[in-house]
Amino acid sequence: MKRSIYLDALRAVALVRVVIFHATGSWLVTAFTAMPLMFFIAGTLYAASLDRRATSKVVRDRYRRIMVPYWGYLAAMVALWGALGVLGEITPANWVGFLMPVVSMAGPKGPGADTALHLTWFALWYIQTHLILSLIGGPLRRWQQQRPRRLWTAIGALFVLGAAGAPGLSIMMFYVACWVVGYAHHDGRVEEWLRPRWQRVCWVLGPVGAVAFFGFHQRAIVVAAFGVAFLGMFWLSLALGLQPRIEPWLEGRFQRSVTSWFSQRSLTIYLWHGVALWVMVELDLPGALVTRLVGCAVLVVAAVVVFGWLEDVAARRPAQLWPRLPSARASRPNGRLRPAVIDLRARYGPRVPTPQSASSGAANPASDTSGRGPM
Repeated sequence: MKRSIYLDALRAVALVRVVIFHATGSWLVTAFTAMPLMFFIAGTLYAASLDRRATSKVVRDRYRRIMVPYWGYLAAMVALWGALGVLGEITPANWVGFLMPVVSMAGPKGPGADTALHLTWFALWYIQTHLILSLIGGPLRRWQQQRPRRLWTAIGALFVLGAAGAPGLSIMMFYVACWVVGYAHHDGRVEEWLRPRWQRVCWVLGPVGAVAFFGFHQRAIVVAAFGVAFLGMFWLSLALGLQPRIEPWLEGRFQRSVTSWFSQRSLTIYLWHGVALWVMVELDLPGALVTRLVGCAVLVVAAVVVFGWLEDVAARRPAQLWPRLPSARASRPNGRLRPAVIDLRARYGPRVPTPQSASSGAANPASDTSGRGPM
């Protein structure tokens, strides 16, 4: 099965945003929320996997793809923390959170919470959340297909309840919503709903979300939570609306190479960018922000070379130190694929034939899943 390269490109952009945000620490970067995109993409790919395999096999595949690189990272961190003499700060409950984050309520928490060392584990909450959503993804999919209104009512009610006193619950429900929107995107329902109202959706969600977040992020957490949700949906709507214009450009060989590299090493980049940031903070080199960003990029690339092959092993691909672009035959478009593309030009500009209207021999802008990462 093949999919649009656009999803992988969105994930690459989201990963870059995560690194920049953690390197700068600026709340201004939060205006471009990356996690909604990442969970949306994960939900879309999860729905596609459920079309081909049983839920139990999908869950096993997801866990293998995530846990093998994660445990490799954890082994390296245990060695690092041991060398620094801080292993004693990890409680038995925290060890459980590290080894099997899906069964831990607290999540992975390591040593040095009040120091820069927390950068080596503070972003692992995403791994835990992804594992939880992968585990309940099958029931969520059935609920979304059979009783969507009840599902959205439950998500909305829990989000409001969490925003009123349990921010962690509201955040979790927001990511569940993004995951389920990914299901709907796979079914083509997002295209059907968004096409006639794309401009209005963006004009409402963008300004309202910006005002709610930037105006209340330090004063009213409840309002700010809704602001983050609105901003997340704004960027998601904008990204889907721009797909028909950007996706053809991504078919160039250089663009496909960069996107494939990010896709095959997405988990390695996410896991190791925190360690890279910790190293740069400890070095405290002159140049402040620019030096930190450049140094972090160099260290992340080094981590990809040294540890990235674990993603190949987890995906049952031949291990490579540097991921390569799939061969022309492997990445040849499949004429049977009918991707959900939101072609807004039919309403707001000259109509251009979409892949659905192309002949069976026409090119289809899709990419090989041989480079698909777990996220």
